[in-house]
Amino acid sequence: MTTPDAPRAGRLLMNLYPVHYRAAHGEDIAAVFAETTEGLPGRAVLRERFDLAAHALRLRLRIGPTDPAGRVLAGAAPVALAIVAGRCLFFLLPQLHPMVHRLRYPYPNLGLGYAVQGAILLLAGNLPWLLALAFAVTGRWKAARITGALAALVGVGVLWSLGVFMLWEVGPMVSLAAVGALLLLAPSGLVDVTARGRWEAAGLALGIAVPMLAVAHYQIPLLESLFLWDGTFWLYTATAVVLLLRLSGRRPDVLRAAGVALGPLPWLLPLAFAALDGSEPLFLLAQYGGACLVPLGAAAAGAGVVQLVRRARAGRPSPSA
Repeated sequence: MTTPDAPRAGRLLMNLYPVHYRAAHGEDIAAVFAETTEGLPGRAVLRERFDLAAHALRLRLRIGPTDPAGRVLAGAAPVALAIVAGRCLFFLLPQLHPMVHRLRYPYPNLGLGYAVQGAILLLAGNLPWLLALAFAVTGRWKAARITGALAALVGVGVLWSLGVFMLWEVGPMVSLAAVGALLLLAPSGLVDVTARGRWEAAGLALGIAVPMLAVAHYQIPLLESLFLWDGTFWLYTATAVVLLLRLSGRRPDVLRAAGVALGPLPWLLPLAFAALDGSEPLFLLAQYGGACLVPLGAAAAGAGVVQLVRRARAGRPSPSA
């Protein structure tokens, strides 16, 4: 693959690797790739090329399995996926009944085509994320990351088709794109696919969607303030629970926990775009963005107290018999 007569696609893929790594392992990688793809159909070869390119980019960006950044991304990816899936549940479920009703009884002046178009956009923007979460919960992370990346691409297309006229409206599109990139860059082998990790992803998605649905349905004034900016504050509050559980363990993985804290970060991007657009006062946006970080700080502090108490008990001499 590194020779001049090698396929052009193969040479381009190999050039993605850092020079020193390519010099040391290039021939082995080319041989394994050729052996793996021999006899495979075109779609399977394309998937193998995609995996090879992702591996090369991780090494070049120093986010591979042996890099600290790789562990951080591996902790952030399932959290980011669960957050988007929870948001999709919140937006999709209340719209299902009106969608079916509108398909059965279209607006007289718009016709059935308009109702079908709306249903397609609603389902296309939400169902792929729920499918990606289903793959993650069942331990099929490779399928989850690919489905999530495609869902991000489709979601950006759906938002674009709805019309983007103001800079602050670009924020959700950038958030989806950031989550898709995160899923692709996170080393698959480091993502927690144990029962605990899968339950955390499912619990986080439901912990985001169910309270937001309840507040929206019952219109609870005291809690509605938690869901400003499409529930960004609640995303951080729910994620803080996962962070607390991660850091409170007997042997906490600090790098993965840092990734958990970074999981909801893409959903602060709309605040930045709103600030650039000037649609909201900058000091209000800064206050709200800072408030979103408070639950994470409280979770870290609470976990620190738990660890101190555990160490104090461990150092206490046991009572004599």
